[in-house]
Amino acid sequence: MNVAITGATGLLGAHFAAALATRHRVFGFDRHPWWAQADVKIQQGELADEGQRAAFIAAADPELFIHCAAMVNVDACEERPAEAYFSNGSLPGLLARAAKPGCVFVYITTDGIFSGDAPMRRENDLPCPRTVYGRSKLHGEWETALSGREHLIVRTNFYGWSSGLKQTSGEWLHAALAERRRITLFDDFWFTPLYVTELVERVFALLSAGRRGTYHVVGADRVTKYEFGQQLADLAGYPMDNVQRGSIASAALRAPRPRDMSLNAERTARDTGLASPTCADGIRRFLADRGRTLEERVAYLRAP
Repeated sequence: MNVAITGATGLLGAHFAAALATRHRVFGFDRHPWWAQADVKIQQGELADEGQRAAFIAAADPELFIHCAAMVNVDACEERPAEAYFSNGSLPGLLARAAKPGCVFVYITTDGIFSGDAPMRRENDLPCPRTVYGRSKLHGEWETALSGREHLIVRTNFYGWSSGLKQTSGEWLHAALAERRRITLFDDFWFTPLYVTELVERVFALLSAGRRGTYHVVGADRVTKYEFGQQLADLAGYPMDNVQRGSIASAALRAPRPRDMSLNAERTARDTGLASPTCADGIRRFLADRGRTLEERVAYLRAP
């Protein structure tokens, strides 16, 4: 089948693209060129440009559309709200409606749509985002749901190895620990991190099972940023002597962050038969994939 992917050269989009290219015709849209070996046709441009969007969708003629592109810098969203609301809020609906009827639209969204005042939120819990980023992504969920297209809304928080064009948070932390830099990690900020290939695997399982609607696709363990760093250091054999505990309340951040972004993924586990991996299991896979090509990382995945 024909698959369209936005943000196709980024961390998540590239993993989707490489895994799907083993069985399908994959068309990607991104500002950057394709950097891996998988057969992915990339259109470079700006999604804000209506003509470029139309040309991409016409060329791809997708039966599956995975929208990974987003404005993800939380502080930048706070500073440029109009841009954030278009990129994260209006654009998903425009893309979904532009695809032909019968196309399944997958929208990748965030754990930041909740207020952060309670742990392990479920899909039917009431969203109440604290940031422009969270509110714009929630708007994107609404636009996707109202598009009239079959859709899958995936709330998540993931990490992994990228192309090297832009350092990911996981890569930054690994390098900081390996080089014994002095860093501060919050011990009062919780999340449920998931390694990127395990996210792709579960999205594929949801699609293969014909699931639609909203799903939380995250790891099993609710951990702080400090605990995540500690597990990474322990499993990689790095010391923690230069890592300081810190509080998100005292951090100089432009946007007010929700303190507990943990999500409950029991619905995904039930509907896919895939239990959420523990934090340690995800980190082990992350470390094992260091230095591997993108194609090697996704080799075990079964495209729908």
